Amino acid sequence: MTGHPSLNQASTEKHVNPEQQSLSLQQQFDKLQQRHTALFKLNQLSHDCEELSIFYRQVHQVIASLMTATNFYIVLYDQTLSTLEFVYHLDEKDESVQGVQPYVKFKGSKTHHVIETGQPLLATPELIGQPANANMFADVGVAGVDWLGVPLIHQDEVIGVMALQSYSETTRYQQQDLELLTFAAQHIVVALTRLQDRERLQSAVNNRTRELMQQIRQKEKSELLQESIFRISQLSNDASLDINEFYGQVHSIVGKLIDASNFFIAKYDDENKVLDFVYVYDQKSQNLTKDYQSRKLSNKYTELVIERGETVLLSQAQMQALFEQGDRSKPNAETVSWLGVPLITSGQTLGVMVIQSYKKHTQYNQQDVELLNFVSQQVTTVIKRRDAADYERQTHELLEQQVKLRTLALEEEIKQRKQAEQLLTHTASHDSLTGLPNRAVFIDLLNHAIACFKRRPERRFAVLFLDLDRFKMVNDRFGHHTGDLLLKIIAKKLGMVVREMDTVARLGGDEFVLLIEEIKSDDEVLAVAQRITDLLAKPFTLQEQPVFIGTSIGILFSDTKYDCANIMLRDADTAMYYAKEMGKGRYEVFDASMHSKIQDALSMEADIRSAIDRKQFLPFFQPIHHLTSGRVVGFEALARWQSDKHGFVFPDNFIPLAEETNLVIAIDLQIMELACLQLKHWLTNSQTDNLYVSCNLFGDHFFSTSLPDDILKILNRVGLSPKQLRIELTEGALLEDNEVVLANMYAFKQLGIKILLDDFGTGYSSLSYLHKFPIDVLKIDRSFISNVEKHVNHRAIIKTIIDLATNLKMETVGEGIENLTDAQLLQQMDCLYGQGYYFAKPMSGPDAGDYLASNRLRVNDSG
Repeated sequence: MTGHPSLNQASTEKHVNPEQQSLSLQQQFDKLQQRHTALFKLNQLSHDCEELSIFYRQVHQVIASLMTATNFYIVLYDQTLSTLEFVYHLDEKDESVQGVQPYVKFKGSKTHHVIETGQPLLATPELIGQPANANMFADVGVAGVDWLGVPLIHQDEVIGVMALQSYSETTRYQQQDLELLTFAAQHIVVALTRLQDRERLQSAVNNRTRELMQQIRQKEKSELLQESIFRISQLSNDASLDINEFYGQVHSIVGKLIDASNFFIAKYDDENKVLDFVYVYDQKSQNLTKDYQSRKLSNKYTELVIERGETVLLSQAQMQALFEQGDRSKPNAETVSWLGVPLITSGQTLGVMVIQSYKKHTQYNQQDVELLNFVSQQVTTVIKRRDAADYERQTHELLEQQVKLRTLALEEEIKQRKQAEQLLTHTASHDSLTGLPNRAVFIDLLNHAIACFKRRPERRFAVLFLDLDRFKMVNDRFGHHTGDLLLKIIAKKLGMVVREMDTVARLGGDEFVLLIEEIKSDDEVLAVAQRITDLLAKPFTLQEQPVFIGTSIGILFSDTKYDCANIMLRDADTAMYYAKEMGKGRYEVFDASMHSKIQDALSMEADIRSAIDRKQFLPFFQPIHHLTSGRVVGFEALARWQSDKHGFVFPDNFIPLAEETNLVIAIDLQIMELACLQLKHWLTNSQTDNLYVSCNLFGDHFFSTSLPDDILKILNRVGLSPKQLRIELTEGALLEDNEVVLANMYAFKQLGIKILLDDFGTGYSSLSYLHKFPIDVLKIDRSFISNVEKHVNHRAIIKTIIDLATNLKMETVGEGIENLTDAQLLQQMDCLYGQGYYFAKPMSGPDAGDYLASNRLRVNDSG
């Protein structure tokens, strides 16, 4: 008979060994103690660990102390990039999955399931084998027995998974393992977020530190460049400095900016076609005297600079290519980079300056070219000055020797009388300021030349009549003493241009005349005129400031119809005035039609003066558009003349003469006031202030200290804000380093009036303008924009100007846009604004108002 189960069980329990029961309880206690210690250690790790890679490994060790964790991994999920990163992975059978993997690759996997559900998962063969779960998981990697995974959750988002994998039936995971792993996951998230935040902060600090160090290095390099340029300029003005010491100091300064370990300067004798190496430093040369001895021109690379008359930058490959073409001799195999610049003055090459590199990591670039070109200008100036001084000294020594030999044979009384007579004769026949022959002497010499030409027609001659273009400005700004000093300098330079048989005389004021005798062709005289034009086009340093003077020259060739020197001077003077009328800084050969043209010019000048008094000059307005939106942002005011006598006169027919006579200053101010009045009318009617007018000012305006006050008075009379007026000027006003010009521009800046540099790219276009003067807008000249799609070089120039303006925080306006293609190309190159016939021609005030209204309707409709 079978006993009651409960009774049998109770009877059995009574027979359990007490020692075994105590041992079982001890084992359970030890296991709980071990788990408590492990969990405590895990919690401590999450707060104390300073490096994630170490933390992951220690977490693995803790978990392995509680359960079988031979195959263990931690993966981070990036939702934005849709990637999985295996930050810790240890698997005895599957090492294929490492690093960053695309998330889609794990679709259907157990890892994918945990990320998508956000719930822990204990995947056993029993669970997977159930019919309802048959297609739940896809096979990724090596198949195992049990898989245990828990999500890493931060701020309610799954950021990763921690998982264990079993490949043996003897290693099975339980629910309590799942709970333990879930607890561990919470501490991993705490440590992970803390350490990642710290790493991101450290990365940000490191990046900012690198940026600051880069800025400091760039600033230090810029300051060194400016200091070096200033030192070279100082050296070039130190007349007491020995020329060889000057070369050495220039080499030292250049060497601080670029690698100039191998540097030489060679002077060129054009007459004998000889190169003379006056300064050499070469690390590879064993015998400088032999390697760099004077030589006739050959087919080496220094001669290439002289032949081209321009800077030459060559790599070893380019030098080798020239050699293989048979153009140059075989280059030095150790030369890595070679840079040579010519020393040029007045179109004449005086020599070459070269640096070369033997180091593979030293390759010269365009920045090095610009620096060496600047240095070459200073070296050229010093060489020319020293050569001129040597020539003057030699001439003076020769003259002294001749006078001494001539006077030694004379008695003292005769010598003194002769010297007195010579002094009286010179005083009567020469200009007291410059020492040149005066008008009376020149008239006599010219009459003599006319008489000789009558008798012998082959003895042709020419008269050059010179007038300095901007001499009055020198007297007004620097005083008559400085003006007299300039006349002496020019007189001396003119004497160096002509031959000994020719005559240079001063008629008075800033007028000089030259008599060129025994000429074989007209080209000889034209060449002299060109040399003088080029010579006087260069700046003169007055009171430590560069001043541009320029000259206009009239040329008259000998002709049998002339019998009188005064008549020839009159016609040469007429040709000179015609040269001034044609734009100054040039020469013109006389012809009979010039008389009538000069009379017309004088008549036109009188008409312009009358038109100013009668306020006949009117502004016409050409719109300036925003290239992206098409909106009109402003107008350029252009001067037009409605004359009772001449009818409607375009600017090309009166502006040059107005500039020549300085009448353009009054015209500019009249146009500005009328343009401001018209803008005020538009602003009042349209109830908007988002519009401006841009007015042109002749360069001489900026030499007036009252210019800002004059313009402010106009704005106050009209009732217009300074921000709605812009001023355009050309580079001519910036050619001189003038404090008044700079002060006026900063005064406009303070008022809020923007300054536009017009026709940028056609003149000197010096970067120093953009660095020194407060310019707000660059207007790209129409010569680059017209049919720009057909000219690759023009596109490159335009893009360079736009990028330069953008870097300097300047705006750009494209001028002379003729068609849609030009406008679209400029827009694509990030040019902000444009104007030209494609949008509209210059219009009268009323027509411009209608255009403005229609533009707003179009923009609003398109918007």
